[in-house]
Amino acid sequence: MYIFKDWLQALGKLEYVQGRERPDVDCILCAIKEHDKKVIDLTYYKDDIIFIILNLYPFNPAHSMIIPNRHITKFTDLTKDEILRIFRAVQGLQNLIDNLYNPRGYNIGFNQGIAGASIPHLHCHVVPRYGTELGFIDIIGETRVVPEGLESIQAKMEKNVKNFLNKQFFESF
Repeated sequence: MYIFKDWLQALGKLEYVQGRERPDVDCILCAIKEHDKKVIDLTYYKDDIIFIILNLYPFNPAHSMIIPNRHITKFTDLTKDEILRIFRAVQGLQNLIDNLYNPRGYNIGFNQGIAGASIPHLHCHVVPRYGTELGFIDIIGETRVVPEGLESIQAKMEKNVKNFLNKQFFESF
C-alpha cells in the first residue's frame, strides 16, 4: 500500500535545481550574504562568522540554513571558530524555534558540495519536525502543506532571534 501514488512536487524548484531559473550570480548563498538584489534574501541573522536564512523551499515552517560567511564547500575546511559558532547557533536556533513553534523534534544536517545539494557552499539545515506533518491534504490531495508564509516566519524570526542568538549566548558556551 502506498500513501502517495504520485511524487510530491515543489513547483518552481526543478527549474532552479537545473540552473534554468537561477539568478546570474557565482554563488547564491554569497549573493544572499551580500544582499544582492538578484536573489531572494530571507536572512534573519548575521554576524562576523555566520548568517542564517529561511529555506526558500521549506519542508516545514522555520526550516533554516546556517551558513559560514566564508565561501567553502567542505566541512573539513571549517575553522575551529566556524565549527563552534555553527554548532552553538544550532542550539540557539532550536531554542528560538521551540519558543515560537514548539516542534516535536528536528532534522539537522550539512549539505556539502553539489553532490548533496544544489548549492556549492557548505551549509547546515535545521528542520523542525511536527507531530501533525502528514495531514488530510498531504494524503488525499497529494500536496505538501506549509501552513505559514515565508514573510510571516521571517518577521517572527527577526523579531525574536536576538533573544536567543546574541553575544552573551555565544560567549557563555
